[in-house]
Amino acid sequence: MLTLSRSRVVGLGLALLVAGLVLALWPREELTVEEAISRKIIEMTRSAEEKDIAEVMEGVSERFKAGEGWGKEQLRGVLAAQVLRGQWVRIFFRDLTVTEVSPTQGEFTAKFLFGRSEAQLLEQLAQETVLSIWRVEGTFEKEQDGEWRVVVARHRRLNPQDLF
Repeated sequence: MLTLSRSRVVGLGLALLVAGLVLALWPREELTVEEAISRKIIEMTRSAEEKDIAEVMEGVSERFKAGEGWGKEQLRGVLAAQVLRGQWVRIFFRDLTVTEVSPTQGEFTAKFLFGRSEAQLLEQLAQETVLSIWRVEGTFEKEQDGEWRVVVARHRRLNPQDLF
């Protein structure tokens, strides 16, 4: 049987604490603007699929303006109507392009497909679904709290043949 003295237990505890602090405080590589915005779009898309409008809206700035003149609250209503209708929502995006404008700003363009289906793959989506396709362009900015949020967006509806 192994017995440890009190000083060894304290020393081991301190060593684990120091190791944990080193890991937690070790400088992390800063994401590029392109990677940060791409990740944010993926997070927001997943939240929309989970019908978590509040989480989607965390990625939208209070300064948000849409091409139609909508603010953040009008966008919330439009997204809720689109995402909360129906039983299943699948959201796919294609042709995502992100361009760095500055270290705290980037522009994006993507095609978003909203489908009501149980499809797990894009190729299955057209078989038995209601499909809505949008081209979205916009701007993300890194705000004071360090979070990337969309500040401007424009969209237009696409036909299915515009997808491919």
